[in-house]
Amino acid sequence: MKNKIKSPLILLAVGALIIGASTAGATRAAVVYQSQVERVNFSTAALSIDLLEEVDGEYISVGENGKLTFSEIVNDESFKAGKKYTENVKVVNNSNQSTGYSEYVRVVVRKSWYKDGKQTSLDPGLIKLTVADGWYLNEDETTAEQEVYYMTSPLGCGNGADFITGIQIDNKVTNFVETKPLMKEGVEIKGIIENEYLYNGENVYIQLQADAVQTHNGEDAIYAAWGVKATCDAADDGNIIEINGVYAQ
Repeated sequence: MKNKIKSPLILLAVGALIIGASTAGATRAAVVYQSQVERVNFSTAALSIDLLEEVDGEYISVGENGKLTFSEIVNDESFKAGKKYTENVKVVNNSNQSTGYSEYVRVVVRKSWYKDGKQTSLDPGLIKLTVADGWYLNEDETTAEQEVYYMTSPLGCGNGADFITGIQIDNKVTNFVETKPLMKEGVEIKGIIENEYLYNGENVYIQLQADAVQTHNGEDAIYAAWGVKATCDAADDGNIIEINGVYAQ
């Protein structure tokens, strides 16, 4: 009998920070935009997944509150480029305990900079996320704007796994400075110049896309859903040991 490979489910969560410059060493930050979570291709009751973010010591379902809050950054009145902030996001298999299955999980991270509604030329690599152990970064699918991670072990029903543990804006961002004459009421003040930090008013845009597939007949399920060739140490519920021929443990 042919095994049916279920369609993947996808969960999207978006958050953005606006960064305003005050000095080279200190900035300020505020969350200015959050999107509603979007569930795509949510066609089976057997698979279910959620993203949880730690907010003020408590994990909150992104699927319920519809946003990433970056609470530690927002609560820091003297946000500093180069400082690593705690940002805890975990993935949870919230399938029905009686009908659900273990899942292989992939998370796609997209990072970019926006200003005045347009994407800018600042390097997305300046936006650095710390990812927990147990995730494999697939370099074949990764670019400056996108990172693709696979959890190398199955995620059982009711279980969660840490994904993001920290966020940092590389202090190299403060090197992008334009020097120009100081203006007052539209008039140039001769002999006086000022530095304008090019990241001032930039929006840090982060999107997380989490999706999951069945672990039964896992290698075929992974290839059908994600187009990568995985090698697992068991036909069902095995650990992923290779992706596209590269050791993943």
